[in-house]
Amino acid sequence: MGATYPIENIAPVDRAEYWAQSLMNICGGFDTFSKDWSNFTGNIERRNIGGFDVAGISVNADRISRSRKQITQNDDRYCFLILQMQGRAVLSQRKNEAFLEPGDMAFIDSGYPSEFLYDGFMQQISLHIPRDTLESCLPNRQIEEAKTISGTSGMGAIIRDFLTSTYNQSAALEKNNNDIVRDSLLHFLSATLRGDTVEGALDIKVRQLSHIRKIIEENLGDPCLSPAMVAQLSHISTRHLHRLFKADGVSFGEWVRRRRLSEARRQLANLRFSDHTIISIAFNWGFNDAAHFSRSFRQEFGMSPRQYRLTK
Repeated sequence: MGATYPIENIAPVDRAEYWAQSLMNICGGFDTFSKDWSNFTGNIERRNIGGFDVAGISVNADRISRSRKQITQNDDRYCFLILQMQGRAVLSQRKNEAFLEPGDMAFIDSGYPSEFLYDGFMQQISLHIPRDTLESCLPNRQIEEAKTISGTSGMGAIIRDFLTSTYNQSAALEKNNNDIVRDSLLHFLSATLRGDTVEGALDIKVRQLSHIRKIIEENLGDPCLSPAMVAQLSHISTRHLHRLFKADGVSFGEWVRRRRLSEARRQLANLRFSDHTIISIAFNWGFNDAAHFSRSFRQEFGMSPRQYRLTK
């Protein structure tokens, strides 16, 4: 749900309080410092991208900070990806400093004190991601706060353009696109934080599919094997799992069926399994209906399981 808090029509004497409450409503507790509240201007609005809240902030404040006291009073489970759209800023957290030019990005963690210094009027986009969600995308589960991510080239430029375009088009995006947008954002962010090149990031889908197929192999004999089960074990959405298979030209169900039939055929041809019944072999590889197994086997290999066994 969107929300906008413009300040133009607020009396100067009330602007400090109104702005503090507006910022609290979207980003949590922060203190804003301005040399001249009578000339203060600011606007903050909340949009939604892929199920994540995104704050669009325009302000001519001198400094905005978050204290330990404010952290104890608010939700501290988020990491904010800050994208500088206009003006310059210095972001400080945990003895680190990020210098942001337009297009640059940096993370802050809502669980630690932080400070923003501005050089005149500025605009930012702040993407709010649950810390656990972001950490799960990284091999070492560590996020470097207040480290500049350049948006001029490589993966940084891809994230900058993707975040900007989805923010601008958020009202037109359908809810059924949330998984696509969410998975893409996390995919690009994890690639960037790992230091992958653009080419390496594009190869991630190949690696994801390889990882998924490994999970399928490990559970191939489980009759409860399902897209939802594999997606959960792979830490991706079921929809993204189906997209990966579709891009590879075969559905999840077809891939599993062929692998199970292949393993069943291998055992039918192996003398070590000659004392195993056809139905026990079928059930061992996740089939739970003898007639269905027989039809599938004939369709795949041109003969029944019994006929195939007799030829070996």
